Amino acid sequence: MSEETSGVKVLLGDQRKGVITLSIPIAIALFVQYLNNIVDSFWVSDLGQDPMAALGIVYPLYCILIGIGNGLGIGVSAAIARSIGMKRPQDANGVAAQSLILTLIISIAMTAILMLSAGPVISLMGGDNMMDASMSYATPIYLGAFFIILSGVMSGMLRGEGAARRSMAIQVIGAIVNIILDPVMIFWMDMGVAGAAWATVIAFVVSSAAGFYWYLRSKDMYVRFERKNFRLNTQYMREILNVGLPESVELTVMNFFNIFLNIFVIVCDGNAGLAVYTMVWRIGYMVVIPAQAMGGALVAICSAEYGMREFDMIRDAYRFAIKRAFLIILALCIVFALIAYPLADIFLRTDDMIFMRQKMVDFTYTMAFFMPMFSMVYIGSSLMQSLEKAGQAMLNTLARNIIVTIAYAIVALWIHGDLIGIGIALVIVESAGGIAMLVHGKLVLERTARRLTACA
Repeated sequence: MSEETSGVKVLLGDQRKGVITLSIPIAIALFVQYLNNIVDSFWVSDLGQDPMAALGIVYPLYCILIGIGNGLGIGVSAAIARSIGMKRPQDANGVAAQSLILTLIISIAMTAILMLSAGPVISLMGGDNMMDASMSYATPIYLGAFFIILSGVMSGMLRGEGAARRSMAIQVIGAIVNIILDPVMIFWMDMGVAGAAWATVIAFVVSSAAGFYWYLRSKDMYVRFERKNFRLNTQYMREILNVGLPESVELTVMNFFNIFLNIFVIVCDGNAGLAVYTMVWRIGYMVVIPAQAMGGALVAICSAEYGMREFDMIRDAYRFAIKRAFLIILALCIVFALIAYPLADIFLRTDDMIFMRQKMVDFTYTMAFFMPMFSMVYIGSSLMQSLEKAGQAMLNTLARNIIVTIAYAIVALWIHGDLIGIGIALVIVESAGGIAMLVHGKLVLERTARRLTACA
């Protein structure tokens, strides 16, 4: 094991340089992943309104699996980075091995739960009239839960030791496989919407295999898989779950609430409205990539600094990430708004969708308006994760999603509004939510610094 890998030097060096160095490959990986989601929507949109709406129905459940993988990945990343900051390489190895055991246990449980509840849940979400399409997309995704979760864990493991470029590489490889397989399996193999799902699962298998290749064959990794560490170790599991469990719950809560949000969108504007809502959100998530990337970088950088008890460095990294992310996303939102009409023309090509063109444009404008402030939730949440206070971020997210759900319900059931009414609710609630998460993160940092400084 090399304790002087380039990744470790980034973690323990200048914090601003570290945030930029790690965030660039994370941003590239996220961009390719979201582009992959948009390509899914692009090809499936040719199948018509119901298959496209089926994606919207199943997407929150798919995102729950992604959220569990990313949440565990963040827990692994933070635990490994802290071990590096405290100069404990054997602890880093133990954390890595236990993360794989956790992945296996959780994925088996999730596959069983999702498969047994698939029909009733789709019906609850308003998918009765598109049950066949929804089940065709959902079944492969649920069966592939292990690889979907494992990919997020492997990516977090690599980020935790500062190997962000390799973390990027495994995500990009998987996304490219998915993009290539989509038209082949949807049209050439005549699998329809099920082909999109199987292409996604195969991509996660390839992504996970690439991560294992580096850890099993490369000689310049900090973390090593050792047979002795593959026995259950509750201490290492607690280290992972201390951050990973609240973060998984946070991401799961966000996607669980999306189930109800989708129902209210259907009440407001029907299946076509849900299809447009899903498409704009998928594109909109690309706009907030800089904040997500800097948040991912903060988890690794600030976790290492937390291990060294360097709170001034943590404060500086936090302020730096906020300013940079906000300015970049503001510029991207202007571009997002300017290309609203071309985006609508690209995704609304079938006869049963074209009438929603203006609503998609207007909803794109509202998204561009609140995204700069909304994106700050990723920065504040990441800071709390690095300080082992992921539970605080989870509670903040829970409160925000409850308020968003209430706002959607008011628009759908009381005002009897449409998709634009939903957009206005998002502007108000998500902008306030971004500010609240930033302030919350700052308060948690100062409380933690005072407590640990007093104990020193």
